[in-house]
Amino acid sequence: MKNVIISYSTYTPTIDAILYQLEKYANIRVHLFGNVENESPEYNSDDIIILINGDKNKYNNAIACHYSLLPAFKSDDPVKQALLEGVKVTGITIYYTGSNKILTQYPVFIKNDTNYVELKQELEYLEQIIFPLVIESIINNTSIDISLLLNNKRGCGGNCGGCNGCKH
Repeated sequence: MKNVIISYSTYTPTIDAILYQLEKYANIRVHLFGNVENESPEYNSDDIIILINGDKNKYNNAIACHYSLLPAFKSDDPVKQALLEGVKVTGITIYYTGSNKILTQYPVFIKNDTNYVELKQELEYLEQIIFPLVIESIINNTSIDISLLLNNKRGCGGNCGGCNGCKH
């Protein structure tokens, strides 16, 4: 049985989307772990650790999401930094902490009138869609096919926000 540990500081819709994606796997045991100062769950090297909005230095090889196309805007507030720099393209990066190995990236075009709240909401929405696909590809040892998003042939049928069904 493989363990998936989801460590978070704030519960978000991304966690629901990941849980929904993992429901179909009988051989996966999911552990939710809200971040508590100086505490970490016990885990093995073959466990999958997912870090949602938590301390990226807490785990050596967790899977995390950053709201920029790394290596750009490595700050704690990359959305603000992208807007201040006036870039026209940003996005999300799903990567391994520690090694910073990039698993996937997805771009977001910034319109001239886009504000901070709008951009952050769009990036959060993308995180809900892409993070579960990345986790599934790791479990199945397959490549990540982001093109499925463009064709709208994946998702939960509108139940997790991935198809804009619940309008997160």
